[in-house]
Amino acid sequence: MGSGASMREVKNGDNLLGQAERDSGDVSVNAADGRYGSRLRPFTSPGTASSQSAAKCVVMDNSSQQEVTSEQAVTEDDWASGIYIQGKGTVMTNMFEEKAKVCKYLDAESGLWVLLPLQWEMNIDFVSERIKQVMGALPGLVDQKEITAALRQCNYDPDKVISVYLTTFGDVLFRPSAVEQNHSELNLFRSHSEKDSVIEDLRQNLQTEEKEAENQFQRNSNLAHEALYLSDMVQHLNQRVAELEAEQQDNLEKITALLNHRPPLSTPPTRPASTPTPKPTMDLRQLHQVSRLTRELSCSNKQLRSVVHQTLADIQNQVEEAVGALEELRCLYRMEVLERRALNNEPLELHGNIQVFCRFRRLSGGLSCLDTASDQELLVHNKGTTKKFTFDKVYPSNTTQEEVFEGALPIITSCVVGYKVCILAYGQTGSGKTYTITGTKDEPGLNIRSIRELLRMCKGKENMAYNLKISMLEIYNDSLNDLLSVNPTGPLEVRTQGKVISVPGLTHIEVRTEDDILNAMEMVDKNRKIGSTKMNRESSRSHLMLTLSVEGTDSVSGLTSCGTLTVCDLAGPKHISKTEAKGQSLVEAAAINRSLTSLRQVFTALKSNAPHVPFRNSKLTHLLQPYLSGDAQCCVFVNVSPDVNHVVDTLNTLQFGYNLRQIALGKITQHINPAKNTKADK
Repeated sequence: MGSGASMREVKNGDNLLGQAERDSGDVSVNAADGRYGSRLRPFTSPGTASSQSAAKCVVMDNSSQQEVTSEQAVTEDDWASGIYIQGKGTVMTNMFEEKAKVCKYLDAESGLWVLLPLQWEMNIDFVSERIKQVMGALPGLVDQKEITAALRQCNYDPDKVISVYLTTFGDVLFRPSAVEQNHSELNLFRSHSEKDSVIEDLRQNLQTEEKEAENQFQRNSNLAHEALYLSDMVQHLNQRVAELEAEQQDNLEKITALLNHRPPLSTPPTRPASTPTPKPTMDLRQLHQVSRLTRELSCSNKQLRSVVHQTLADIQNQVEEAVGALEELRCLYRMEVLERRALNNEPLELHGNIQVFCRFRRLSGGLSCLDTASDQELLVHNKGTTKKFTFDKVYPSNTTQEEVFEGALPIITSCVVGYKVCILAYGQTGSGKTYTITGTKDEPGLNIRSIRELLRMCKGKENMAYNLKISMLEIYNDSLNDLLSVNPTGPLEVRTQGKVISVPGLTHIEVRTEDDILNAMEMVDKNRKIGSTKMNRESSRSHLMLTLSVEGTDSVSGLTSCGTLTVCDLAGPKHISKTEAKGQSLVEAAAINRSLTSLRQVFTALKSNAPHVPFRNSKLTHLLQPYLSGDAQCCVFVNVSPDVNHVVDTLNTLQFGYNLRQIALGKITQHINPAKNTKADK
């Protein structure tokens, strides 16, 4: 092409085909609307492109010698190139900068302007007015989220959006849609202040319920003490009654003896006048005294019997009240358990169902680049600057395994009632991921402690029969290995049937005691592949995935709950230059890096609400799809090293964990199956 070649923008009238996009450094070339040609200007250098600018491609036509645009082409620019177009021949192309509108919000914690998520942006007046304008012109469009995405691509120009849809779908959009869609559920996001307010109210309600339960327990304890006191009093009164009855019997025997010794009342025989009359053997005064004592004893006996009957009646009433209060307390306790379970799940939903915990290991030597500002804030010092990261919980280097387990316990125990739970450990090589998940024989990690606690809970449930099964997978060089198989037959494959993802041929072992857990872990330690690198003496060469299925059947209602706990120990990203990997180790490092890149791509797509999430880019993400599709509670442990020599990897890992907190997976589902029909029912 000669130097006199002119430049012109490709036009298609009101039918706009699209706008150039820049995604991860790749530029896709689309036709541009000619009405915006006067606003284009050529790049002077690749570094002058603004972060809020979009790239346009302008085509120079060999057949035209007339200049259409108002600016002169720069043919010696680095952005100039050529392309063959059928019917036109070889034409020259050039990249130009065009200003674009980007909607951001100010993050109070980091002090940075962050790209506003799509579903929040829909509620801004500037955007909602344009959404209404597009929906008014095209009644067939009902998805406001899709219209918002189109407005982003078209620089918030509703005319361009209308033109794009008409070009793509035609006049069918002028007819109102027969399907009514409820968009109230699309706006699942709330502002951070509203989330914090709701969570604080829930916590206060939980504290109030706990205080009421404590008061009920205290009242029950007082009633028990009072009943014990009254029981002692009744026992004392019974003893007193027995003593009085014994005394009364003795007195009656004395009276009987006195009466027996009394002379007969018949007329005495005549005696000679000279013989004196004998005196009676019984003193009348003593007899009156015995009679008075007998009457008093009889009155005391009657009064005592009356007091005893009244006391026993009062005790019986108090016992009945105590039994009623105890039954009421049991009902309140059941309600408290249900409310506590609901309150434990609701903050997780408000937080986006993903909780991110940060843990950094002990520093063996050298300088530390990490400090904890609070139990949720971590400070990173690098070259005289300090950066703050906020997580749901920060565990310093002196944290014990028990404390880490207690932090994740509310999430782990929800699988007993039919929820899916996923726990991931992510971090650089040598940061303590395997120690957090697996631990040692003396200090076990999350997997053994979780199964041990679930076994204890299942044994303590009344009217419930549980069946626990465990499976262990190793993802090595993007192939699946069964770690619990006695005679492994080779790599396994992932199968998808609808929304169910399974691994045919995978070994499942029933877990009943703690010995079953230890035996399974011992077999896993023997079969898992590890290696030594320059950065870590025992470095994981694969991803480890433990899955525990918890199936419980209620003997009263017949309902069956199906919960799942998956704990995944991810291998750390491998730096070839630092680890000095060679041969097979180099192949393993490349496979690990590819799978972790796929995992980051999945989280990036979830964060941006992309219409397609690349779960099938690796075996790792394919297996994690059921837990990252809005149907499970997800918890991620971000493990980092405090060594100042690893500060770059530490910052990358912390930024990855910070981004995960902004992902909302949706409302979780409890998996409860109805009772099965038996032959007796039939």
